Amino acid sequence: MSADAKHAKLALYRVLRHLPGRPGAIFRDKYSRKLEQGAAREAFQRAMQRIDGTVCIDLGANVGIYTRLLASRARRVIAFEPDPWTCARLRENVSGLDNVKVENAAVGTSDGVTWLYRHRKFDRDRAFRSQSSSTLSTSRRLDRDSALEVPLVDFVRYLEELEAVGEPIGILKIDIEGAEIELLEALFDRPDLLEGMDYIFAETHERFHASFVPRVARLRERAKRIRRPVINLGWH
Repeated sequence: MSADAKHAKLALYRVLRHLPGRPGAIFRDKYSRKLEQGAAREAFQRAMQRIDGTVCIDLGANVGIYTRLLASRARRVIAFEPDPWTCARLRENVSGLDNVKVENAAVGTSDGVTWLYRHRKFDRDRAFRSQSSSTLSTSRRLDRDSALEVPLVDFVRYLEELEAVGEPIGILKIDIEGAEIELLEALFDRPDLLEGMDYIFAETHERFHASFVPRVARLRERAKRIRRPVINLGWH
């Protein structure tokens, strides 16, 4: 979406949030989210100026737009992408970047394998629909009948191994379509690991299921009390 289109949508939400009843409440929420997302993008750009010499991790790297951006400043970038088709595009897009390592795997709180669900219209527009792939089948837009089995990496263990060899984490970006909730809960329980990071930017997907709403609310409250890293849950 172009910058002009984003500004137009924000202006529309600004007007529609004044509607009475439930419609107004819906657009007030949309308006607040758009403001939060804009602030997150600005915070990310500021954080980018402070990641020289660090390792950055891109969870849900997709085709590598942010992987390449992080690689322009960080000493090393580790990009996780579970979908085999998307990961192939990611590898193409970061070819020639010696400081990028691609992991064709999903992340979670245990090692093993998991199911990956693609958008029902994945084959009509793979480049666009690949952004919706998830290890959770809670969204109606996902195809539950054609799931792929993919490797699953215990990301807490992965971080332990990185920090054990003195790898400072500059930015951890998390955009994993709902699976971030359990992962963030596990990370927030490990202040020793959090101390080794500078920034976390994560998108929360509580809209995917009603049970996610209170969990994300608790995560937001916990994030306010964490001194390090700087945690931004407004990514989109």
